[in-house]
Amino acid sequence: MPKEELKSLARKLVSTLWFPMFFVVGFMVFYLIPFHAPAPHNVPVAVVGDRAAASIQISFDDSVPDGYDISSVPDEGAARQAVRDRDVVAAYDPSDGEMFYASANGRMAVQMLRQSFAPVAAQSGQQLTLTDLASTAPGDVMGTGLFYCLMAMNIPPYILVMMLLRAELTTRQKLGAMVGFGAVSSLVCYFTALSLDVIYNDPLLLLIGFLLTQGIVWTVYGLVPIVKQFIPGVAIGIFVLLSMPSSGGAVPLHFVHPLFQFLHYVMPLGSAVDAMRGILYFDGTGALRSTLVLCAWFVFGAALVTFNHFRAKRLAAAHAPERDTAGQRNEGAEREVQAEYEHEDDSGVTVDPALEAPEPVHRRTLAGAVTDGSGAALPGASVTVTDGRGVQIARMLTSPEGEYRVHDLPDEPVTVVASAVGVEPAVDRLRARAGRVERCDFLLDDETESRSVRPAGVAGA
Repeated sequence: MPKEELKSLARKLVSTLWFPMFFVVGFMVFYLIPFHAPAPHNVPVAVVGDRAAASIQISFDDSVPDGYDISSVPDEGAARQAVRDRDVVAAYDPSDGEMFYASANGRMAVQMLRQSFAPVAAQSGQQLTLTDLASTAPGDVMGTGLFYCLMAMNIPPYILVMMLLRAELTTRQKLGAMVGFGAVSSLVCYFTALSLDVIYNDPLLLLIGFLLTQGIVWTVYGLVPIVKQFIPGVAIGIFVLLSMPSSGGAVPLHFVHPLFQFLHYVMPLGSAVDAMRGILYFDGTGALRSTLVLCAWFVFGAALVTFNHFRAKRLAAAHAPERDTAGQRNEGAEREVQAEYEHEDDSGVTVDPALEAPEPVHRRTLAGAVTDGSGAALPGASVTVTDGRGVQIARMLTSPEGEYRVHDLPDEPVTVVASAVGVEPAVDRLRARAGRVERCDFLLDDETESRSVRPAGVAGA
């Protein structure tokens, strides 16, 4: 094989396989490494009595370095309250060997705490006893049901954006679809989890779920014009590979690497887990801060979309002198009428191949149908497209359904002529926008004047 063909093949393979390889490496680094052997990392635990707390801290510093952060409380009541206030993961009373915990924080944490504190109680001649101060809903037996419920609102927003990139919709319609999808998915997940007793009935959970979907979907959509073909890797990297291990839903927060503990407080999934647990099991403690983080993600995503809107307008203004006067008037009129933000480079985005096979990229497309006066399709009608100099760009016959489609039109106004035997032809002139499918239908009739028919709001050239 010639050297140039080898280079071309290598480039194609790299551009095709980078995303699945990113998945392989990502799951090894962000899932297997932190999850294969969970261990305590600065787990906050309260101990009744100053001397007992200091003694236990010294013991753990030797046996589990940086494993536990022991603080002292004056009595059993303060120990219980510290757990309910979410200041600590657990509290231990050395006077009777009783440990207070909240299984709502994750049942794996209970197992790890039992392993660590059973020897401490044995040294005092006592047997460790456990008291659960905040148990999960009866249907959430393993303590991970809430996490999987939130997963159904964490990954689909990314998939939605990937699907919308292929949809022939205006940006306003896409944004509306994003909001509607968030509302519907929140309702579906809420009532499904409620029917399985995974959660208790609290409508505030609907708000948290909706904010989670909007924070992710607006951010991903806003990143599309910036990162372009790398959006699958960026979105999966942020909202799956980093967000899930740091959520504290599958593995309790303080038993993963400190890096993920830090990310927990800034990632949307971790904030949603915290907010819902606070609402369900801790009388709202910690829910406000987590809700504000979700709001911040939504604001960030909306800011990205707004930024791209004004950037697109600025780029259009910069290229205006290069266009002919008629085309410039048309472009300005269309943008004012549409009043919407369009991704000029959406068609260059590579959709996740696991979701949809790659399709040829067409920058500017014209499509339509040719009918007679009664509205019946005219198969075999001739459609001719010429540029501003009168040079023929394309000529075709309509399909049996009377439809036609032309790809890769130039960035200038074109003239479209539709004709059929025995009827007057119809002519129209328009400009196709990048990344869009412009619609132009034709009605050919001898009794009434033949004419073009366009959707409302679409201006000519």
